[in-house]
Amino acid sequence: MQDILKNLSYLLPIVAGIFAFIKWVDSRNKQLKNDRYDKYIKLVKIISGSKENRDASICFTEQIASTWLLLDFKEYYHLTIKIFDNDLLEQYSDKNWSSVIIPDKKSRSRNQK
Repeated sequence: MQDILKNLSYLLPIVAGIFAFIKWVDSRNKQLKNDRYDKYIKLVKIISGSKENRDASICFTEQIASTWLLLDFKEYYHLTIKIFDNDLLEQYSDKNWSSVIIPDKKSRSRNQK
């Protein structure tokens, strides 16, 4: 009986430590996933010409760079297609998006049909 209690006293902290580690890993993975999503949304905003500071301007090269960086977010591919195919984006986007991207997108969609 004493051996069982002795072994249990060693085993209990190990199990508690493993549980705490698993909980920390899960929490860390959720935080990394949220951070990645926030970066994705920031890139989408830059590409579409949206910005927090209305007085600041987004240059066209920043939008191009953000488009290339968006390729790293493969898990959001289908969502990205839906976002950029939305007709409301044409109404609320900046001049770069309206004058360059939308006409190009429309010509590509006509060529694919």
